[in-house]
Amino acid sequence: MEKGSLRELCEEVKRRLDYRSFFMRYCRSDARITSDKLHTRCPIPTHAHSGQGGHSLSIDLRRGLFHCFAREEGGDAIRFYELMHNASFPRAVRELARELGLSPDGTSQAGHSLRHAPEPSELLEERAVEEPLPGARLAAVCESFLEVCKGEEQMEGINYLSRRGISARAMKRAGVVYFPRRAYRRVMKGMLDKFELQELQQSGLFNTQAHLTFYKHRLLFPFYAEGRAVYLQARTTASGVEPRWHNMRGPVPSLYNADALHHLLSGEIVYLVEGFTDTLTLLTHGFTAVGLVGAGGLKEEWLAPLARFRVVAALDGDRAGESATARYQELFAARRLRLAQVRLATDVNDFFRHHPSAPLEFSLLTEAALEKQKSEDRSQESEDSTPLTRIF
Repeated sequence: MEKGSLRELCEEVKRRLDYRSFFMRYCRSDARITSDKLHTRCPIPTHAHSGQGGHSLSIDLRRGLFHCFAREEGGDAIRFYELMHNASFPRAVRELARELGLSPDGTSQAGHSLRHAPEPSELLEERAVEEPLPGARLAAVCESFLEVCKGEEQMEGINYLSRRGISARAMKRAGVVYFPRRAYRRVMKGMLDKFELQELQQSGLFNTQAHLTFYKHRLLFPFYAEGRAVYLQARTTASGVEPRWHNMRGPVPSLYNADALHHLLSGEIVYLVEGFTDTLTLLTHGFTAVGLVGAGGLKEEWLAPLARFRVVAALDGDRAGESATARYQELFAARRLRLAQVRLATDVNDFFRHHPSAPLEFSLLTEAALEKQKSEDRSQESEDSTPLTRIF
């Protein structure tokens, strides 16, 4: 199936899915549903939850989006199916299409339980909002939103990150922006003055009630591509708010801070870490890092920009982080690349906040990890007549 046809089939699958039926078949009986939101224990196998914790998975049943705030990973229903079944994107789309009775060209074959059958008036009302916003317009919305928010008082956001050991300089370098709750209506009006409501709804910035969805989540982390903000995720700075993260519509487009790689020389060290906080922690201390949205968030197509660097994984020291690192090392090896590993007891941010000499210790751990990788490569080359290509 051609790429364009697959993407069209994907959109048709998402348009026809009954999200409530789809997500509920994976959720435990203690799931809580309030209005268009579902909260439950996360069932995703690679997240390796104990099963004893709280409701870490939040699902937007109207838009078909999920987010596990324990692993900081989210996406749409297709991505959820990929994670639940360890499936590739094409396989996930084809299997869901088959369940919905769709042929490869997106036409109907028969009725199925996952299909949503709205009233004609409902379909006409919702379809325009649910159509994805073209990339160029989404980027325009992102950049305007950041610009509007930059005009507001930033100190609360700066202080929040400062308490976690992240400098204002790193925050500015990464384009992180904040707006206080008292500015909510002003920010909302500022965006409505710049864009049609339908576009703002298509982007996920506004809901069907014409309200800005970033009400509790006002610390904004942009993803850049060639210097332009193309996607946003946001965190709450208040305690007790779940889920902690909120995002615009659509899948995560890249590794966080990946755009910074364009300015690096080949052979430089780049750290692969979990999330925004760990990425910004390393930037604060002069290291270059790119961040995953959750331990299981690395996509194969994101490896190419990393191929000319010495990449060192420094994921969380829990079972999910160890498991993800092992998978990523296999993924790198399949492309004849290498991924070294720095092992930490907890996570990068915690390590730097609790070790006075953390930058030096981290550098020494990195040196040891790269030396171990070189030694393993030399052993492999002596056994194999076809040397492995190294990225350093």
